[in-house]
Amino acid sequence: MIRAPRVLVAALAFVAVAFPAAAQNEVTERFSKTAHLDQNGTFDLTNISGKIVITGSSGRDVTIEAIKRVQRPNPNAARALLQMIDIQVAEQANRVEVRTVFPRPRNFPGSVDFTIGVPDEANVTLKMMSGNVRATNISGGLRADVVTGNLVVAAARIEALKSVSGDIEIVDASADDFVTVSTVSGNITVRGLKGRTVQLGTVSGNVRMDDVQSDRLMARAVNGNVDYAGELARSGRYEFVSHSGDIRLMLSGGTGFEVQANSFSGNVRSDFPVNRRAGAEGGGGVTPRAIRGVFGDASAMLVLRAFSGNISIARR
Repeated sequence: MIRAPRVLVAALAFVAVAFPAAAQNEVTERFSKTAHLDQNGTFDLTNISGKIVITGSSGRDVTIEAIKRVQRPNPNAARALLQMIDIQVAEQANRVEVRTVFPRPRNFPGSVDFTIGVPDEANVTLKMMSGNVRATNISGGLRADVVTGNLVVAAARIEALKSVSGDIEIVDASADDFVTVSTVSGNITVRGLKGRTVQLGTVSGNVRMDDVQSDRLMARAVNGNVDYAGELARSGRYEFVSHSGDIRLMLSGGTGFEVQANSFSGNVRSDFPVNRRAGAEGGGGVTPRAIRGVFGDASAMLVLRAFSGNISIARR
């Protein structure tokens, strides 16, 4: 009575070993094209699925290298599907546009990986539905919009960066006027950024800023922490808000500041001695839930708001 079940189990195990799940075969095809772009020209790329790596360099050429990929159990079916992916390149009026065209349905099992070289002073616009983007040495102006994927920008002049679901990392970048960086579900990390007005925001994630030089810096996290490390600019204004998370400042340098900081249910503290501003009427001083006053020459302005998190201002 016991042997039959054991034999059945052994038979099923043999079947599982003898007939594994169908292996996926990847079929690829390379695409290559060179285009010309005059000074102050624009490069525009839209990709559906895959990745984008774009780098600025000297010269006037745009080099486009791409790999189309399809994975299917049947290699012949994969090759047939691969031919349905179209990479379209249009050159017009000092503008180069690249588009990837995928057949319906939207879950088509294919992707395109791009490696792009552009003149470093070109204006660059990137749109990606699903995949990671990395942009380096773009001094003409960069705008990037990713739906699902991470975005890394280094040594670039940025205008606007956006991801719906993914992290955004900025390293040694700059901005002329107003720049926005936002993600719905992801972290924002900035290490070295110079810009007149910078706005950073995430719904579900943390915002971390290190060595940001800006006349006006705004950072908001709904469900996450806001961290700032570095010096304050004289006459600079810093507005940091978190609903469900902590706000932490690690300040270096000797710039004085005026501070308005309060948390609804968290604690507020400062390593800097804060005094009530001369001539202020009511609401000044330090309490466990709020700090309002000045330190030093009060040349910078700090506005810090938290709902259920703590606020700390410490020395770096």
